[in-house]
Amino acid sequence: MSNETYHHENLKAELIEKGLKLLDEDGYENFSLRKVAKACNVSHTAPYRHFNSKDDLIMAIALEAHHKFNQCLEEAVKKHPNDNKSQLKEMGYAYVKFFVENPEYLRLLFLSDLAINFKNEHLETFKNGKQPFETFYKAIERFQAESQNGVTSSNTELNALALSCWGLVHGMAILIAKKDFHYDGDYLELVRKILWSGTFLN
Repeated sequence: MSNETYHHENLKAELIEKGLKLLDEDGYENFSLRKVAKACNVSHTAPYRHFNSKDDLIMAIALEAHHKFNQCLEEAVKKHPNDNKSQLKEMGYAYVKFFVENPEYLRLLFLSDLAINFKNEHLETFKNGKQPFETFYKAIERFQAESQNGVTSSNTELNALALSCWGLVHGMAILIAKKDFHYDGDYLELVRKILWSGTFLN
């Protein structure tokens, strides 16, 4: 297979992958399709086969990040099909693990002005896709329904429970990904111990 044929068949995915790296390193103002094309070793016009502008590529990068993030949360749920409390714990662990292993996604989705402005500008596009928060919130609702039926002991109000769970794992993800919390052991094992402790969700 020639290099030209390879790029024609795989260019869109490579543009998204290399574009994420460049966007993370250079920021929005210094980001361009020409730079991404150079990183992919293709002509500066090649990206226009798939994207009309750098904003189109950034949208594709953001949607890809949301998809991968949501996918890891759904996989966590599948590990405990009949145990809603364990689903939430597994999702919390998956949340932290995803962003610790992919800090560029954490910065893109949560820690940049670009993330806030871009998501607000294209809110309807994100709403039409499968949202990680929707996956998470539905798990919270299932767990809360169990508590109301006396299956679990939690009596925390739904949104308070959602904020508490999300705040805990999001905070841990940021602290570990940014290396603000120093620990000589395995960070992810420490996270698992916290989430599987007797105090979480009790």
